[in-house]
Amino acid sequence: PASGDTRGPDGPVRPAGRRPRPRPPPPSERAPDTRAVVVDDPAALDALAARLRTAEIISFDVETTGTDPLTADLVGLALAVAPHEGHYIPVGHAGGAPQLPWEAVRAALAPVLEDPARPKVGHNAKYDMAVLRLAGIDVKGLAWDTMLAEFVLDASARLGLKALARARLDVDMTEITALIGTGRKQITMDRVPVAAAAAYAAADVDMPLRLMALQAPELDRVGLRRLLDEIDLPLVPVLLDMELAGVLVDTDLLARLSERLAVRLAEIEAEVYALVGAPFNLNSPQQLGAVLFDQLKLKAPGGRQTATGQASVAADVLETLRGSHPIIDLILEQRQLTKLKGTYLDALPKLVNPRTGRVHTNFNQTGAVSGRLASQDPNLQNIPIRTELGREVRRAFVAPPGWKLVSADYSQVELRIAAHICQDPGLRAAFAAGADIHRATAATVLGIPPEAVTADQRRFAKVVNFGILYGMGAQALAQQTGSTTKEAQAFIEVYFAGFPNIKRYIEDTKRQAREQGYVETLLGRRRYFPVLGVQTRDNRTRLMQASAEREAINHPMQGSAADIIKVAMIRIHATLAERGLRARLLLQVHDELVLEAPDDEVEAVVALVRNLMEGAYPLDPPLKVDIGVGSSWDEVK
Repeated sequence: PASGDTRGPDGPVRPAGRRPRPRPPPPSERAPDTRAVVVDDPAALDALAARLRTAEIISFDVETTGTDPLTADLVGLALAVAPHEGHYIPVGHAGGAPQLPWEAVRAALAPVLEDPARPKVGHNAKYDMAVLRLAGIDVKGLAWDTMLAEFVLDASARLGLKALARARLDVDMTEITALIGTGRKQITMDRVPVAAAAAYAAADVDMPLRLMALQAPELDRVGLRRLLDEIDLPLVPVLLDMELAGVLVDTDLLARLSERLAVRLAEIEAEVYALVGAPFNLNSPQQLGAVLFDQLKLKAPGGRQTATGQASVAADVLETLRGSHPIIDLILEQRQLTKLKGTYLDALPKLVNPRTGRVHTNFNQTGAVSGRLASQDPNLQNIPIRTELGREVRRAFVAPPGWKLVSADYSQVELRIAAHICQDPGLRAAFAAGADIHRATAATVLGIPPEAVTADQRRFAKVVNFGILYGMGAQALAQQTGSTTKEAQAFIEVYFAGFPNIKRYIEDTKRQAREQGYVETLLGRRRYFPVLGVQTRDNRTRLMQASAEREAINHPMQGSAADIIKVAMIRIHATLAERGLRARLLLQVHDELVLEAPDDEVEAVVALVRNLMEGAYPLDPPLKVDIGVGSSWDEVK
């Protein structure tokens, strides 16, 4: 979405329905007017515990030595029960500063922090909950998270606590670098004086209380409170358990595969050098461009250039050159192998936690404007599944002895959502009949029996089926299928004639995005498109508006799929606990959930997961789940 939008601290300032992205106000000299109270003796701790027991809501935050909760040390705990004041309990500062032993703090505060009836508020609270869980306090009763609340209000907003404090409260919070420095001279939080850490931490628990007072009525006013209360907040403890569980990885298998790829990469390098007659740096875009376009005289369609004016050698450019010279296939293979080797084969063993023996990813709820979860550090969502090498990487994700991995994958969920939203009789009939949806589409468009559809015709229809959901036009379709733009346009026109409700949906959605400034998922998650309300007609704006229209067309499908699987995760997590099962969720990869289950629970878990996933939302055509069981992630497919 374009910048240049404004928002007041109390809500929208544009016409009804539009909620543009916030623009930070001019630099302010307003530092946080938060009174910091250091709690470093038993009497003060007892007084704070008593106050927490009568508080209407408790804001909490931790200070640590790092950003990974599994390796960071707890330095201090901050708590607040009312705005403009924060209490800081130092427990891990260096240098002999007066502080309390953690066991005493845990004993005093765990009863109230673990009480689900005592509402809690935080900002990116999952991190603080993880640190405290590992330190012996299992925080329950998360009632508000200011990062998630802002994300529900506007997924494109700047979500950091300091950015929100400035945009909504006109407060300039202290940057962490002011305390710990930067670069080689950077220190950890445990070496920061208690008084400075207390002032910083007190603001971290004060601001969420102030922000909540603004966010809550705005969520109610725009009708989005239910989304936060029923999906985004209940998902936090689910993701927390998944992150702390981690996944077991066969590092020996990864090492063997890495050695094999190293041999193949050396072979590719030698083959490339033989083709061009001299060695060069395959990983240098400048040198590769000179070889391809100057020495070998290859011509890339469009002749795209980089920002520095060099000929682009991006992957999509090289894909258009496949078949023009043997070097292209080799370069593309080299890139794929190099990425797999560096990102997974060599990196994953280093990420195995020495305490758990497992790899732990972070699931970011605010990493994509569509609402999809993002896997980070490491990213386990981008392992290729359609290549043999990608499957070999997945083979390294294993179940412990006596357990199995269970993979549950929604079948063509976005197409089912499209059929439901568009109420298209052709698509719904194909799903109801259990037909191959892409073959059925090709048959409808071409006017031939499904059994007469060729593999190429089915492939073409598959690209169209998914491409239409992303607002794909004839030019993009031609590029993806190798057809001419004229042929692609003709196919799209016949497609819309066969599925008129889809055409109507596209036009209605674009109009809705222009008129009200946003579109919604089935469960109400909004995505705003303020650029569509801009009247300027320069070329850059037109390109941005065309992109926004494509994203608007896709959001109800992709965003609904993301919401639905979150509902399923919440219900699965709760039901496993209610039934006393040891099985647990480990990973979420787009439309797939991966669980770990003891051998004697597998049958029950498969039935439970199928029932809860397929019942997560009443679609017509209904949701369908494919489930596999195996000793490795690859084996379940």
